[in-house]
Amino acid sequence: MADRFKSIFISLVITYAIIIFCIHIFQLMNTGLDYVVLSSMMVHVLIIFYFAKIFLIETPRTSHSMMGYTVFSAVALVAAIVAHFMFAPNPQALLFSILGFIFWLIYVFWATDFSTRNSNALEIGNPMPNVELKDINGQSIQLSNYFDAPAILLFYRGNWCPFCMAQIREISKEYQRIKEKGANLIFISPQSPKHTKSLASKFDIPAIFLIDEDLKAAKKLDIFNAFGTPLGMEVLGYDTDNVYPTLVVTDQKGIIRFADLTDNYRVRPEPEMYLNILDQIAN
Repeated sequence: MADRFKSIFISLVITYAIIIFCIHIFQLMNTGLDYVVLSSMMVHVLIIFYFAKIFLIETPRTSHSMMGYTVFSAVALVAAIVAHFMFAPNPQALLFSILGFIFWLIYVFWATDFSTRNSNALEIGNPMPNVELKDINGQSIQLSNYFDAPAILLFYRGNWCPFCMAQIREISKEYQRIKEKGANLIFISPQSPKHTKSLASKFDIPAIFLIDEDLKAAKKLDIFNAFGTPLGMEVLGYDTDNVYPTLVVTDQKGIIRFADLTDNYRVRPEPEMYLNILDQIAN
């Protein structure tokens, strides 16, 4: 149930921030300068700026607390409170600023949190479980086909996820180093062949793009995320359920040597963390 609420919340908080921002712009244009409205608008500008940034600029990771954003939002809220009591009171704008700050905290500390996940199937030192996947042409393929060489496997949520896309671009830039180690680079997602082909066409590298149809592999690997797709993405052809972002490095015998089971979808491993493991395997 919590995952369902998270998928709804992510979509609603963006919509809420845009609507309140527009209301405040209208108020300032029609009633003149109001410091409570202006301060409240800053709280919502932060939310809009943050989401615009992650969609428009490659952002593979943030900090857990995003302290800079959170402090800015808190300062704007305090300014709204001070302006309300020291200048012209505006209960509505003050309420909006309080709600905006609360929604931001909920997003940072709850909506993006995966701390309850666990995956015993992907423990370091264990053999990588074999799962059946599909290639971009719809042909069935066993993951074990790639266990004769080291591999980096990234289970990503889909083209709609800005953090996943930034992470894929980041890894792809290291392809030459990965190739020199004789390793496979494998991207796996539950999204449709159409979306996967679209993504594959953007990268001029021979990476392997596979599809986890009906999330069968995710369930076997215990990285299945019910309601993991934000509400509304279904209209773009994405399924409601998804996969927890997961990166695994295996050696030439298919043994797991590194596994990042991130506890927050905004926090992804730095490339050196797993590329150094790949170097050790190759040596």
